Amino acid sequence: MSALAGIRVLDLTRYIPGPWCTMLLGDLGADVVKVEEPFLGDPTRAVPPAVGGDSAVHAALNRNKRSVAVDLRREQGADVVRRLAAQCDVLVEANRPGVMERRGLGPDALRAANPRLVYCSISGWGQDGPLALRAGHDITYLARSGFLEGSGTRLPPAQIADMAGALCATLSILAALQARERSGRGQRIDTSMFDGMLALLTLPAARQLAGGGRCDELSGAYACYNLYACRDARRVAVGALEPKFWEALCEGLGLPQLARAQWDEKRQPELIETLRRTFAARDRDEWVERLAPLDACVEPVLDLDEALAQPHASRALVEQRLGAALLRTTWGAVRLSDTPAALRSPAAGLGQHTHEVLTGAGYTADEIERLREAGAVE
Repeated sequence: MSALAGIRVLDLTRYIPGPWCTMLLGDLGADVVKVEEPFLGDPTRAVPPAVGGDSAVHAALNRNKRSVAVDLRREQGADVVRRLAAQCDVLVEANRPGVMERRGLGPDALRAANPRLVYCSISGWGQDGPLALRAGHDITYLARSGFLEGSGTRLPPAQIADMAGALCATLSILAALQARERSGRGQRIDTSMFDGMLALLTLPAARQLAGGGRCDELSGAYACYNLYACRDARRVAVGALEPKFWEALCEGLGLPQLARAQWDEKRQPELIETLRRTFAARDRDEWVERLAPLDACVEPVLDLDEALAQPHASRALVEQRLGAALLRTTWGAVRLSDTPAALRSPAAGLGQHTHEVLTGAGYTADEIERLREAGAVE
């Protein structure tokens, strides 16, 4: 039995945060129905590269879902969503505030028909506040949250804010479903990428708000927590914050005289330069092998190819079939002993399950055909 067996989720989202959230629910056993625009579908379907004729990006965000093609801009299409929502436990949408209400699909309307519905809205800035209606993308949420200012000139290689928002939405949905077990009623969830980023910045924000200033020990200002280039131009990451790790590192580098100067602010430029010269004397993998037995919190800075190829990564990857090809993608980080996540189905084709889902919702074959003729479904 899966953890979320029997839970039905209506996914009205596109792109990254919403689809990743609902895919995690699907991995845990929920029956996820993804509603897509007819003929076009989720825009990630067009993102290269293609594997087996399908987008690898789309497949990596949409396994364990059924796809129906419904045009929400048509009243008949909106009626289909209302009917599906009346039979679902969870609805997830990711529009700007007010969009769903204007279509008659807001939380008040749908929860009036189905009081047990958990209605989750994922947006950039939240449902209220001065920025609520502002456009945004991952980089803008990172900028406004204060994350980018302290991260140097390079942008992160992943959509951190999108993923943070998705994780907050998933956690909120699970909490709301648990609360419904006691109250018998669903509720509205308001989560955003901006809020998710501030949540990730909990520790530096707490120090800042308490008057402690910036968290400089994580900024590269100290030798014990820094990146160092090696002889082959590849880098190592040093995270020797605790004195025992710093002492082990100094011993391993042949620099025991530096062990007592770990937090001496005046000596940090000297310490950093000494470690820089020391690491530059050997190749990266030589240092990793030499320091590994010392438990000094030193690891290689890997590129993505190296990271995915390392044996330890195999526990976090899964294969799904796309046409005649196999696609390896990342697996969810939730690991349950008795009700584990499972890959039950690969990403669906656009509208692959329209007839199946509508029939299950009580539509007759004639009614489905009339909806197709009206352009409300595909």
